Amino acid sequence: MDAAVAEVIEPGGGRKNRPAVACRFPACADAIGFGSSSPPVLPFMRIGAAASCLSLVVAVAFAPGGSWSVAAPIPVRLQEHTGALLGGQIYIAGGFDSSDAPTRVAYRYDPAHDTWARIADLPADRHHMPLAVVGDTLYAAGGLEGQQFIPQTTLWIYRADRNTWETRAPLPAPRGASAAVADNGKLIVVGGFGLNRTLLDSIAVYDPGTNHWVNRAPIPTPRDHLTAAVAGGIVYAIGGRPLDPGRNYDVVEAYDPATDHWSTKSPMPSRRGGLASAVVGGMIHTFGGERRDGVFANHEVYDPARDAWTLAAPMPTARHGLAAVAVGDRIFVIGGGPKAGSAQTSVVEVWR
Repeated sequence: MDAAVAEVIEPGGGRKNRPAVACRFPACADAIGFGSSSPPVLPFMRIGAAASCLSLVVAVAFAPGGSWSVAAPIPVRLQEHTGALLGGQIYIAGGFDSSDAPTRVAYRYDPAHDTWARIADLPADRHHMPLAVVGDTLYAAGGLEGQQFIPQTTLWIYRADRNTWETRAPLPAPRGASAAVADNGKLIVVGGFGLNRTLLDSIAVYDPGTNHWVNRAPIPTPRDHLTAAVAGGIVYAIGGRPLDPGRNYDVVEAYDPATDHWSTKSPMPSRRGGLASAVVGGMIHTFGGERRDGVFANHEVYDPARDAWTLAAPMPTARHGLAAVAVGDRIFVIGGGPKAGSAQTSVVEVWR
């Protein structure tokens, strides 16, 4: 396809140059986003208030190289879990199991041997709970409990040497469906919702040295089911939604912990919530997501240095509520829901 830019009429009548690509689907995706429940997936842009099947051409560049392979599946099917890398091993914890029940299970994956091992269960069931590694410690922050999706304040750490979970100072407020990253020795939790399904705009920052939390500058666009990643000392909050999978966001906002300041960056090519991300070579790869009537296989890559997006080969298995963890130059995309709402898979696919 030849590169081009389509002028898009934004809500309210404003005009903006946005990426576009010919619609290749039997039927167009709805106006809230784009993608397909089965690969390959190429996004198309919305023209005016309705989706259009005009023969548009790609404006977002396609990422060169890379391919997908399959790794050993998780021992159980899971969705709404997250993952993190500690000591060269991938850890995942919580989520919903194949009976649609919230779970306490946790697993460790050895990329060198392509094997999974079950580790100590979480102290209580959790789903929509972010994991992050600060230094040599794995943290599990907040999350939702039970079928009632009750936000929690718990902060747990995993002691790999003892195979135990321990409790640390609780978050300032209950929070679930958020994202967590590590930067400069701190744990940073952003987005999500609290009690009464209220979207949270505060950033909660935890200092392991003092076992204390502080709230920092609020995120400009409060949202849940977002993903976050750190590149070059900047935290990028990507996608998400305002509680409704029918209103996904393409927004990207960058937080500088050194100045406690937010800025707006180029939006994702697609509007997605329930997605995952991982960083390789300074590039932020985003995967999957959910809309009201389906899931995404989209794999879109953000270059912070250029503030630009490229499209990469979509995931072989479209899904949401998944984990993505980088190990060297590989990204392991783990589990998730292969259809909107409650559904689970054990598949693990690897991008390299």
